[in-house]
This record gives sequence, structure tokens and C-alpha cells, in this order.
Amino acid sequence: MSLIDLWEGDSPSAWEAHWGVPRLEIHDLIGSTNDRARELAEMGAQAFTAVIAEGQSAGRGRSGRRWESPRGSGLWFSIVAPRVQRTERSLVSLRAGLATCRAVERAAPGVRAGFKWPNDVLLAGRKVSGILCEGGPGTIVVGVGVNVRAGSLPADLTDVGVALDEVAAEPVDRAALAGFLVAELRVLLAGVALSLEGSIGRELDARDVLRDRAVAAETGEVGIARGIDRDGALRVEVEPGRVRRVVAGGVRIRAD
Repeated sequence: MSLIDLWEGDSPSAWEAHWGVPRLEIHDLIGSTNDRARELAEMGAQAFTAVIAEGQSAGRGRSGRRWESPRGSGLWFSIVAPRVQRTERSLVSLRAGLATCRAVERAAPGVRAGFKWPNDVLLAGRKVSGILCEGGPGTIVVGVGVNVRAGSLPADLTDVGVALDEVAAEPVDRAALAGFLVAELRVLLAGVALSLEGSIGRELDARDVLRDRAVAAETGEVGIARGIDRDGALRVEVEPGRVRRVVAGGVRIRAD
């Protein structure tokens, strides 16, 4: 691991103070920011300790899928989340997804971000960000990858993925994006019992890109997505009037 002294025009200690996080590490190249954040969490790091990398050599998404994260092309970011009740752990990814939607919109005014259950952020149907929550019995780390720089995606992902600069009115400031993300994660993960009730649930419903779409879940359910329950499960109508709840795995939108 190689720590760097200057990132986006200032020192890690300056960003640490500006964002109000208890500890910030910024690496030139690291295997995975989530792995490092978990190490710090297991050593007793405080909530909102953060890790950023210019590049990751072993970035990953859900189910261990590789996440392309070349140097300087995006925001590769992980934080130690506050402790939550066991019954609330499944909600962390959804609330982190909402935080990412908000941060993306703040960093690129005029952009509208949607959320694809369980952990993707989309812009006009293409994936700009993914969230990966991992941890042990007492800790959770939240990893967020945001594609930022235009032209950074591999050729085989340009149809399904998008970089923020491609749709923003002007180049996105990665430090501003990181600061917005820290602020929104703090709002959505700290201080109160987690739930999807009230305004949070309404926002999730408004951003839900799967609602009323034909979908196929990795767990075998095929049908029409009918929204997200307040406990975080995806509702899939597998036949008229019969709904099944999907609580784990991924979902793809069907073309037929």
C-alpha cells in the first residue's frame, strides 16, 4: 500500500479536517479500499473512518465480480459505517445507495440518478456507481465506486456503464463528490434507527428504476417488479396477483 501526500490539490489531512472524518487514508494504488477499511474497523477505527484510492488492483462488486477501477478514473471510496442493529443491516446498502444518488446529483447539477435494487446507481439506464457493504458480526464497511472520467470505461462496458463526466455539464470535481458522499452517508447512516419509512421510503420509491419493469432475479423469480418493501425486500409479481419477495442476490431487467 502506498499512501500519497497530495490528492485533488490538497493533503489527506486537509480533506480529513474539511469533511470532518476521524481518519482518512488516500492511497495511490491498493488492492481494495473495502479490504483496508475492514482492517481499520477490526482495529477499532471510529465510524466514518474513510479510505480512498487513485486505483484498485482488486476492486470488486457484489458476488466478487471485478470492478474496473483504473488510476484517476473515478472515486474509489470506503467508510467504516456506524454500528447498526442486526435487523437493520440489510438496509445499509439501500440507504447508502440513496446517499450516492444525492451526492452524484450535488456534484453534477442537472443530473438525475436512479437506484437499481439492491446496490447500483444508474443515469439514464446506465450504471455510474455500485455499492458494496461488507463486514463481520460487529462491523460494516460501505464501499462506493463512482465512474467519473469520460473514456475510462472498458470498451465492453460502454453500453451498460457511464462515467459522470459524460453526462455532466462540466468536469466533476472528485473531492467535491467525495465530500458530498461523506455528508450524505452521515445523514442517512448515523444518529437514528435505520428504516425505510416516511420520506426515505418515498425517495427510494421515486428513484426505483425497476418498478413496473420485467425482471429476472438470480434467485429464480421472474416477473414484474412492484417496488421495495420497507424491510428492503424487492417485490416481484410472478403472476397476476401473486407476489414473491426477493431478499438477496441481483436482478436484471428483461428485454422481453
